[in-house]
Amino acid sequence: MYIIITSLVGRAMRVNINLSDELKCQSEQKAKSLGVSLSAFIRLLLTKETGNMNKLDQRLLQIEKTGFEKVDYQNFKDDLQKMINNADA
Repeated sequence: MYIIITSLVGRAMRVNINLSDELKCQSEQKAKSLGVSLSAFIRLLLTKETGNMNKLDQRLLQIEKTGFEKVDYQNFKDDLQKMINNADA
C-alpha cells in the first residue's frame, strides 16, 4: 500500500492511496456492508485510529459490530409520510 499526499485545500487534504487488487476488493466489500463509499470507509478507519470520532462514525462502528435491521423501503416511506402528515396537524 502506498500513500501519496497530493494537495492541501483549505483545512482538507487530498490523499491518494494505492491498494493491491485484493485489499481494494476486501475494502470495497466491507464499505458496502456498512452502506458507505470506499473513501468514507477509509476516513472511518483513520478517525477510529486517531480517536477523533463523531457520532456518525461511532454509529458506523456499532453497526459493524452488531449489524442493523433492514427495513422495507415502501413501509419506511409510508411511515415517514404519516409522520409528516401528523407534524402538519
